[in-house]
Formats: sequence, C-alpha cells, structure tokens
Amino acid sequence: MKVSYVLGLCLILVSRMVFADAVRQDSYIAFPSLNKQPNHQEDVLAIYGAVNHQAIEPLFRAYQEKYPNVTIHYTESNTRHLYEQFVSQPNMRPDVMLSPAMDLQFKLANDGYALAYDSPELSNVPKDSHWRNELFGFTYEPIVTALNSDILAGEALPLSREQLLNLIRSKNHLLDEKIGLFDIQQSGLGYLAWAYDGQQSRSYGRLLEAFGTHQARLYTDTSSMLNALLKGQIFIAYNLVGAYSYQWSQKYAWIKTIMPTDYTTIIMRTAFIPRDAQQPALAKRFIDLLLSPEGQQILANQSGITPISTKVTGPYSRDELSKLPHGIFRPIPLGLELLIQTDDAKKRLIYHEWDNARFSAPNDSSSSLLP
Repeated sequence: MKVSYVLGLCLILVSRMVFADAVRQDSYIAFPSLNKQPNHQEDVLAIYGAVNHQAIEPLFRAYQEKYPNVTIHYTESNTRHLYEQFVSQPNMRPDVMLSPAMDLQFKLANDGYALAYDSPELSNVPKDSHWRNELFGFTYEPIVTALNSDILAGEALPLSREQLLNLIRSKNHLLDEKIGLFDIQQSGLGYLAWAYDGQQSRSYGRLLEAFGTHQARLYTDTSSMLNALLKGQIFIAYNLVGAYSYQWSQKYAWIKTIMPTDYTTIIMRTAFIPRDAQQPALAKRFIDLLLSPEGQQILANQSGITPISTKVTGPYSRDELSKLPHGIFRPIPLGLELLIQTDDAKKRLIYHEWDNARFSAPNDSSSSLLP
C-alpha cells in the first residue's frame, strides 16, 4: 500500500472522529502502615502508576505485611500524564514508576532516569522481561477487542480483525459514532498499541478507513471505553487492556472480550526506580516483591492481571490465559526497538494528522484514570 494512500486514510479517520474529553486527573490513595504503636517513626514509599488501585492493592498489602512500618502513597494516573509529569516535575518524582506504556518507560530508563538494581528475584522471571537491570516487566497482558453483543443480532462473534471488518461493513451506518478507540495523543498505551498494529496487521489500512468512515470516538483510557460499551454509547471498542475487559465480561454478559485470532498483541507493565528516589531501599524491596514467586502468585490469584512468570498458578495465570481463544501471542519486545515509537519525527507526523482534523466534532465527557 502506498504511503500517500495510508496517510490519506489517516486524515480521513482523523477528520471524522469524535474526540473524547482529555481532562487529566490524578487519584491519590494512602495505605497507612500496619504498625499501630505510637511515636514510631514511619517510612513512606511513593508509587506512581497507571494501574487500577484495586488491582495493585493486594501487592501493597503483602508489602506492608513484610514491612509494617511503611506507609504507601499511591498516585494513579493516565499513562501519558504519568510520563509527562515525571519529566516536567523533577521535584515530585516517586520512588517507583509503574506503567504499561512500555515505550515511554523504556525511554525514561534509556535517558538515564532509572536506578540500576540487580534484584535477587530476577531469576524468577523470563530473561526478556527486564532490561539492563533498570526496567522490570512484571505482567503479561493481551490487547483485546470488546463488543456490546446487542450489535450482533444473532451474527457470529468476530474473532479476527478481518471478521471485525466484515461486521463493520455489514452493520454500516448502525455503527456511525459507535466505535471506540484510544486517543493516542492522551494515552501512552493507546499510542503504543496503535503503532504496533501498524507494523503487524495486514488489515491496518482498512481498519483506519473503517474507523474514519464510521466517525469513531476517542477515549483516554480503557475504563472510559468499557463504560461507553456498557451503556450502549458504543458497540465496539478496539485495542483495550485485556485484564480490565475480561473482568467486565465476567460481570456483564453482553460485553464480549476477544483476543484477535490473527494475532494477539501482548504488553508488559513495567516498573523502575528513579535515580533520585527518596526511598531507594524501600523501592528495591517493592521490586523484589513484584518479581518474587509470592508477588507473581498474588497477581495470578488476586489482581485480575496476568503475571509475567510462567511458574505460578491461578485464575489469572499465563496458563489460564493461554486456554482462552486467541491468535499467535506477539509480545511487544522490551528493547531498543521501542525507541522507534518515541521518535519525535514519527510522533509529529501522526499527531499532525490528528491535530489537523478538518471537521469539528462534539466532545464526549468520558474521563478516567486507567490506561
């Protein structure tokens, strides 16, 4: 496909999309220490993350069981905002950064912001899940498509991207403004998944055309798309975080989650300790827990998030994930190739296409903190 044709499709897509509200918010939650003795000096571990606090809380509790004098201050935010805040506010950096936006995390580590730590727990996780003892992958999560099954009207569930395109064509104008996508300018994870699709999918150009033709809505996070899907504001949501989508599918029977059978993109949530962390010793202990069999087992059983380890068991383990219908798992590599996605020229080109939308569109008020 010629480059000019693809760019034309991008412009069509952008010019006809409905943009979601991109108000950035942080959610701050304190987990007090378990030590109830008066006058005992407490340590404070500051963690910033684009991870639902309910999903990560079991790990925090396990950490505090080991270190009862530690209070954890957790700030939950959107992936893009998390990165921008880290760069622009050097006096407010945390002790640990958690994010599924692998390219942004890798850029920070490669730019010298990460503290090297040779964790004794590294032997518990795959060798390709960490980089230079600075960036540590701790989950293994699919990027999925979700549907409100009301749109199917008896038709088969589209299991591949090609089948999804056929469904969109068959429903035609019923799907106008009824498809949800990440706003790649506001979501670091959304940008990463979109860019990776461009490298992997033969149907990428046709998906762009279909999303543009049907005036796709843009959202800042998975939670906003799932809420819209639940309410019938949209019927298809593309490139969501699988961990959250599967939880909604278990709760609401009409929300169907699909790992595309042509291929299923896998992302890792990654963690690093900033060089200027105020509590590096406490942060190292948290990394140890993340990578340890105990921490990985907690993820597999209590968080709803699939851990990176292949050795643990539980309802959210990799073994259980592999039993669900899926395509070839294609993990996004944790390596220097991620820097391609952060190249300024490439980003400017994509953002320019999005910013120069030729038609105004109403805003959607969706806003949340999940990536």
